[in-house]
This record gives sequence, structure tokens and C-alpha cells, in this order.
Amino acid sequence: MSGLPFGCAEILAATGGAPRVLDAGCGSGRLTVALAQAGAEVTGVDTNASQLEVARGRAAAAGVELTLLEASFEALPFADASFDAVVSRLAVMASDDAVATLRELARVLEPGGRLVTVLWASPGENPWFGKPREAIAAVLGRERAAFARAFGKLGDPEAAAAAHREAGLADVAAVRLYELRAAPDAAAYWHELSAENGHFRRVAASLDAEEAALLATEVEARLAPYREGDHLSLPRTLVLVTARR
Repeated sequence: MSGLPFGCAEILAATGGAPRVLDAGCGSGRLTVALAQAGAEVTGVDTNASQLEVARGRAAAAGVELTLLEASFEALPFADASFDAVVSRLAVMASDDAVATLRELARVLEPGGRLVTVLWASPGENPWFGKPREAIAAVLGRERAAFARAFGKLGDPEAAAAAHREAGLADVAAVRLYELRAAPDAAAYWHELSAENGHFRRVAASLDAEEAALLATEVEARLAPYREGDHLSLPRTLVLVTARR
């Protein structure tokens, strides 16, 4: 399915056609809808009510049925063994206690059911995010760059796999996924990033004219090593973990 966010295709493949799937931390529902389009009976949970409304609209536009609930996936409102697969993209890393969260996700799995989680690797492996944030710290100070602190948590495959094993899961495997994001230049990339990412959007909205000019120069300098010919090519790296209850 084209147009899905990075990592979704691998999540879809890893669920192996499971009939009942929980999308934990489903957000605006792009993965959730794709799972339903693939034939699963899908439930999505998220703590953000406005994002769930977007997911409902997306499901209606796609002509699929979803069950969408506002709930924390640290205390899921489901009985044990309610699902054949549980997936979570970029949500487990935000948990205060990732192992406890993984245990809760495993609780609602059927014995032998598949858990698939995706996490961002470290900021150093994600210059698309890390370099602009470094530029903000250099120009505006560390306090204004102190956002998305969970980015990269469990972002090493060995650490991610260890957390899943500590949660009691079996057949754990963790691998890195790679892609490149292209942009014409640093100015265009900053515009795209601040339009689509809430953290950078808030920083951009807070800038006065002098700050904006200084930041543009710093972003350009930090992204310069990623220029390839007439465009920037920015690495993005995820960690994909698969396991069974």
C-alpha cells in the first residue's frame, strides 16, 4: 500500500494476516486503516481524542470499520487473550516503564500471538530529526530544544530486544529499518518539517525575525554533509521488534 508512513509495510507483513489486531497508540489511524484494508478486525487505542477523530474520518473515507477507543495502552480495557496480534508504532518509547507496557500489550495477546513494535533509533541515526534539533539548541539554547526526549529510547536493537524479553515475550527479533528522505535544500526541508511535526512547528512559531535567520543558517550548515548533487538525502532509521507471547 503506497503512501504509508515509514515502517508500516513491515508491520503489516509481520502480523501475518492475524484476524484480530490491536493497534496500540494508533494516533490518526493510518496504520489502523491499512490493517483493516488487509482484512483484519482492528481495534485502535490512543490517549489523544482529537487524533482518534481523525482516525474515524480516515476509516470512513476508506470504507472500513474500526473500533476506536480513548485509552492508555498501559492499562488496556480488554480481557486477557483478546487479540491475535498487537502492533505499536512509535508509542512504546514514550512510556515511562516500557517493560510494564510491553507486559500489558502481551497480556491481551492469545498464546502464540504476535507482538510487533517499531521505535525510532537514536537521534544520531536519524539526522532528519537530530540535526535540526541540534541547530535549535545551538541558536536558541538547550531549553528550547528540550522536546521529544523519548526519541531514540530503546533505539538500539539489543536494548529493545532485551526489554521485550524482560516483559516475558518469546522468539524476540530486532532489526534496523532504513530509508532516505529527500529535500531540495535546507530551507525547503525546514519548511516541510515545521509544517508536519508539532515540535518543530511550535519552535518555528516562536521565532522572531533575527532568530529565524540565525536558525536557517545553522540548519543549513548542519544539513550540508547530507547534500547529494542537487538535493539533500537524510537518513531515517527505525528499530522493528517482533515477538510472541
